Amino acid sequence: MKQKYIPLLVIVLLPFLVILNGCEESKSGGSGAIDLGRGEPNIVESVLAISVHEDRPDGITDTFSAEVNDQVYLWLLWENIEESHTVEVSWFSPEDDLDDPPFWNEKRTISSTTGEKITWFYIDAPTGGLSGDQFATGEWFVEIFLDGLFERSHLFYVE
Repeated sequence: MKQKYIPLLVIVLLPFLVILNGCEESKSGGSGAIDLGRGEPNIVESVLAISVHEDRPDGITDTFSAEVNDQVYLWLLWENIEESHTVEVSWFSPEDDLDDPPFWNEKRTISSTTGEKITWFYIDAPTGGLSGDQFATGEWFVEIFLDGLFERSHLFYVE
């Protein structure tokens, strides 16, 4: 007789268990890792800043003022630069669509006798146009490529 109640008990309690388990916060995440090629050129550090003074970033930030800042700098420290490489930096404005060409694009060939290299790139606030003589406000981003391969990007804001 007791065995008849077990299926009934399962049918009655199962929905409660599902509801109780379904009320927990679901967590997600992940990770990844990769071995770098020995001696492969890479970026040790990169920052955005309001200027570069004596080859060092000055005023490191990711938020700029349209009324105050007339330039945005990207400063990069490279290692394992043993031969000639091409760095390409593309800046994108919040006024641009994803299919539009960048606000500014620049390529530079770098090499080093020590294996390390500091480079910096910058954009000037546009003159004239809809925003006047200042940067468009909103979320900007800059992409960095080495020899045609994506290295990293930075998001920054102009208020």
